[in-house]
Amino acid sequence: MTQLQLFTQVRGYYAALQAALSAARQQIHLAAYAFDDGQVARRIGHILAQKAASGVAVHLMVDEAGLYLDNWRNGRSNQKLLAQLQKSGVQVDLFRPNGRRLSQFNRLHCKFCAIDDQVAFVGGSNVGDHYLQWRDTNLRLSGDLGDGFRQLYDGLRAFGGNGRFPTCPPALTVAGMPLLLTVPGHRQDIRRALLDLILSARTAVSLRSWYFLPDAEIMNALLSQAENGVRVTILLSHRTRVSLIDWANRRLCRELTQAGAHIYRYNGRFMHAKEAWNDRGEVLLGSANIDRWALRTNFECCLYLHDAALARQLSQECRADAVYCLPNGGWGTAVAAA
Repeated sequence: MTQLQLFTQVRGYYAALQAALSAARQQIHLAAYAFDDGQVARRIGHILAQKAASGVAVHLMVDEAGLYLDNWRNGRSNQKLLAQLQKSGVQVDLFRPNGRRLSQFNRLHCKFCAIDDQVAFVGGSNVGDHYLQWRDTNLRLSGDLGDGFRQLYDGLRAFGGNGRFPTCPPALTVAGMPLLLTVPGHRQDIRRALLDLILSARTAVSLRSWYFLPDAEIMNALLSQAENGVRVTILLSHRTRVSLIDWANRRLCRELTQAGAHIYRYNGRFMHAKEAWNDRGEVLLGSANIDRWALRTNFECCLYLHDAALARQLSQECRADAVYCLPNGGWGTAVAAA
């Protein structure tokens, strides 16, 4: 039986990740947009180097642009850190988009770590000290998980300019659960699943996203459900690193509020989580924001779960975080800042 553990604080997630990495016996596959030099990355890097020295096959994939764009001050030191890891025996793959219908805009945004096909992590957090100050969601899975994440890693490695000519991965699963992808120019699994999750809701659907800039079809699905009496709840970060999106989604939030949706803009620190769930116990959780970049342009991965207990837990966390939000889509008064 697969066991799930939800992390809503990044510090706890990093602690669990380090413990699982330390227990690895055969193989580690870790992929992230950023591996940012600092205490967290050096601590995790030290474990990876130790495991490689002990004979564990350690694979680390990082987006090349993410080394500079996530925290530009550490660009050079990030490169040096990865070079040190490679010298210690870690297979380091820098992701550079390579393949038909791809460009430099198609970046690796997946965040996952799979260990011995028995433990895996998926969610919103990259590796870096600054994530400790953010609100994020990550999920730990344990049990007989299969090789879905390993297949995903190999497929991403090919699209990132390493190995053979890239081909789109087949349908992937983790412990029988669909592992959904965005593969630019090839697959939009996550977008289709998100649309289905919204439209299949009978009484309630909830979305949490760092960036919120849905396309017309997803926007219309949310409006339709709200107008039909479904409780639509959307929690997004009031501030992100792209102020243009923060302003652009205000009109959409106003339109959704007028249709009856409940909009909360998380105020204070950054809210980086990406998840959606409904009253039927359908949950979509992983790396994809609700915007065009995540659903069409980036390489993304999300797990699709049918788990009523996890959906209830996500709802409880949403209610707890509501006190740190600007209600009514930002046209109310802030309560407390996180």
